[in-house]
Amino acid sequence: MKKHINSIIAIGVLVFIAMACNASFTTANMSGIKFGKNDKAEPETKTFNVGEKVYAVATVANSMSKTKVRFMLTTENVEGQEKGKEAGNVDVDMSSSGTAIFNFNAFAPGEFKVEATLLDENGKEIDKKSGNVTVKGTAPASVSAPDTKKDSDATKDSDSEDK
Repeated sequence: MKKHINSIIAIGVLVFIAMACNASFTTANMSGIKFGKNDKAEPETKTFNVGEKVYAVATVANSMSKTKVRFMLTTENVEGQEKGKEAGNVDVDMSSSGTAIFNFNAFAPGEFKVEATLLDENGKEIDKKSGNVTVKGTAPASVSAPDTKKDSDATKDSDSEDK
């Protein structure tokens, strides 16, 4: 009986060690997402007019390594658009904690959802935040996908790629 107990304990220890090797013990998180009419989202607002630039600012905290913030813009209640239709996306590379910024031109009246997902350097999801913005006004005669851009104060890269 004692042999069986020792075998069970040994197997349990091996399973624990194997799980610990595959686990990610990061403290990185997304402390929030806010919206505004400038790259600091100050003052914060969730209501915009057609044609205005909408900024989504996601704050990454406790990150000591490379991460990525993936922004996705979808339509929630926009006339002539299917609910949940992707209207834009951008990945912002982060070297550590800081803010990741996504902006788009409010191309039509309605409600839009912006989702920011924090990914580790292997692409594994760490955290996610989202929020909705409302765009008021009248849509132009031909509505096309918005112009989306990314930026990050963590890298201070003035040559950031536009998507």
